[in-house]
Amino acid sequence: MAVSNPGTSRSGTFRSNIQNDSPVQAPVQILGITEYLRAAAKQYPEFNKEARKAAKEVAALLVVAAKFEAASVTRNRQAMEVMKGMIATSDRVPTIKLQENSIFQSRSRKFSSSYNIKSHRRVKRKVTRGDVFFGAEFGGGSHGSGNLTSAGAKSRAGTEMFRKGGGRTTQFLRHRGQSGYFFWPSVRKHKADIADAYLSAMQRVLDGLEGKTKLNP
Repeated sequence: MAVSNPGTSRSGTFRSNIQNDSPVQAPVQILGITEYLRAAAKQYPEFNKEARKAAKEVAALLVVAAKFEAASVTRNRQAMEVMKGMIATSDRVPTIKLQENSIFQSRSRKFSSSYNIKSHRRVKRKVTRGDVFFGAEFGGGSHGSGNLTSAGAKSRAGTEMFRKGGGRTTQFLRHRGQSGYFFWPSVRKHKADIADAYLSAMQRVLDGLEGKTKLNP
């Protein structure tokens, strides 16, 4: 989907080219933004600093929107707990980061241990939000030891090789493929707003810096 609600600047007109394929791809791409940021930084020494502040404010709005989306999820405790570790960070473009090493607070024993591949045993350790994010966001299901799963290789006869499955992820909601339950749905809902708010914020930064230049020639 392409959204054409252009914002103007000294580097020309921008339009937001919205990507709606895979959630692992960049959800919003603004054509020409790299050149624009580079040119503005050369013209105004304070631009990068002010642009980071403005972009962080835009990213913070998306974090709030994602928290509201998480609250709407059925059995939403996992989503709400994960979103506590989601923060807006300082960058020239809106950037959101999950504090993946922060501890996931859970009442369930299912989140109190993990499987060590090297020692082939279950070890006790604190589970982090990074451990839980993908399951909470995309869901899970049952992959018990009796289920056959593809090993990603072929036999000499050219047929798929199978192995017994292992591990269960039934502590999560039903698997949703790449659609997501709260974070990526929120990004897709607000991606046009993200682009528009960001371009408006950058324009305000430029207007402010130009005003200072006129006052202090």
